[in-house]
Amino acid sequence: MSQPTQNNPGAVVVDANILISICAKEPSQQTAENALADYATRGWVFYAPGAILTEVPFVLCKKLQSGSLTEVKYREAIETFNDYMQTIQPSPQGDIRLILRAEEIRQGYSCLHSTDSYYLALAEELAKGGAAEFVTFDKGVVNIAAKNAPVVRVNLLLT
Repeated sequence: MSQPTQNNPGAVVVDANILISICAKEPSQQTAENALADYATRGWVFYAPGAILTEVPFVLCKKLQSGSLTEVKYREAIETFNDYMQTIQPSPQGDIRLILRAEEIRQGYSCLHSTDSYYLALAEELAKGGAAEFVTFDKGVVNIAAKNAPVVRVNLLLT
């Protein structure tokens, strides 16, 4: 989908941890669902970089391996993930355009924040076209955004 317009009031970049919470039915599930429902009610468009396609299944698979998800619950989680991804748009200009900016954002932080930086770079790119936010449960991203991507508004959900 296109960037936000007057008919489309905003864009929200959805962190993988939001979908993991919903798909794995974690205690924070309702908070995540409420936040996404609020964005949907306001007509915001959902986005995520391609990294979400590997992040969520990886974490769900680890939960299966650890026994915190049964095989049946794991399959249901993957199906739920698939359903949610039907409403989440990819980067409008493609993820390749985000590589250098994501690395600039990550500078000074550990490699563990490489993926976070893609989400922030996407939110920053979307903010050029109008209102944009990054919704997450990750407290650490707030500092990264404030220091290296200050135009990004982080909607930190509390559990």
